[in-house]
Amino acid sequence: MYSGAPHAGFGFDEHTASIAAHSNSSKDKTMPIPISVRLCLATLLILAIGATASHADTAWNTDAIATRMNIATSAGHDIPSGAFGFVVINRPREVTLLQLRGVAGSGQVVLRTDEKGMCLTLPIRFVAGDFGGDSITGHLAEPIHMVIKSRDVARTLAKGRDVVSDSYSVSNQIHSDADIVLQSGLEETFGFVINPGRNILGDIFGVWADRTPCHRL
Repeated sequence: MYSGAPHAGFGFDEHTASIAAHSNSSKDKTMPIPISVRLCLATLLILAIGATASHADTAWNTDAIATRMNIATSAGHDIPSGAFGFVVINRPREVTLLQLRGVAGSGQVVLRTDEKGMCLTLPIRFVAGDFGGDSITGHLAEPIHMVIKSRDVARTLAKGRDVVSDSYSVSNQIHSDADIVLQSGLEETFGFVINPGRNILGDIFGVWADRTPCHRL
């Protein structure tokens, strides 16, 4: 029999509905993004687009480059005739963990251009590895020097893209038809990656390649 007194459940339901309504109204009031944050994001976007455009300009037409002449540089290495450039890593570090052996370091790529006496230079990061280890050690390794004899490898690096050894032919014989020739500091057993750029910013905004007189390198 109904006594006329309100049921306790009704009061609870009304309270719950009030909380839910307040929660929904709070969700509708989204916090605006501060103007400083929006300006920062817009600046980053513009820089990324600009860097990409500038980066594309560095990928010159390698089809116009002749390789008949030897190019001397002051870096201690020349670009031999028949080659498009060289890679040098002066202070790589080698670490072995039992059978695993790894080498890593930073250096530069020097490429010939279609302008006489001018070279294109860009920084690179380098990693390599094989299963030639037999202990647990870490030390400074010999400088690595390799010659680029492939037009495709030169174009890939100039565009700021990685060069992975598995995708190209590699040899330690300078007179071979290999795409990349290992001159010193690395054995043929190593697989390696040449990654243009000094740091993660290079991966985001692109690599800035410089045209430099070859004799100044």
